[in-house]
Amino acid sequence: MPVIKLKKALTQNTAKESVFLLALTDDGGLKDIPAFCQQQKLEWALLQTQPFIEFKIWRKGSLEEGGDKSG
Repeated sequence: MPVIKLKKALTQNTAKESVFLLALTDDGGLKDIPAFCQQQKLEWALLQTQPFIEFKIWRKGSLEEGGDKSG
């Protein structure tokens, strides 16, 4: 379900500068979200895993300082 919601948010927010914060409780997202981001050519960073999993997601080239991928 998180991948579907992220895909919908990306479709609704087409601005190149859009940044998405995604919070999950299902450990499956630790594999699913990075795989989806790679497939869609999105950048991502894992911000935390406790008390919930949180990702920061943005379109490639949209943030000046970029970001390190974690995972």
